[in-house]
Amino acid sequence: MRSRRRPDDLAVAFGDLFFAIAIFACGLFNSPLWTAGLAAFGMLAYWSWTRRAVLNRLRGKAWVSQTSLAIAVLLAILGGAYWLGLGMGGSF
Repeated sequence: MRSRRRPDDLAVAFGDLFFAIAIFACGLFNSPLWTAGLAAFGMLAYWSWTRRAVLNRLRGKAWVSQTSLAIAVLLAILGGAYWLGLGMGGSF
């Protein structure tokens, strides 16, 4: 059986990419760390909103484990993007 892709899946993927590029730009232009934190908070809010259908189906331990793992991965990716931006901007 084939799963059908919703038309907004691509828009969600580009939204995720936008936040990674925004954090990279924060590092590239050596902006204050609080701006990167603000963008990371926005990414977490965006992530939880776009994944709400799946998150609402999870219960108990499954919700906690999947959400905490996803947040850890997101923060690692965003931290890496900020660090790469700092390195590319020459301020590292």
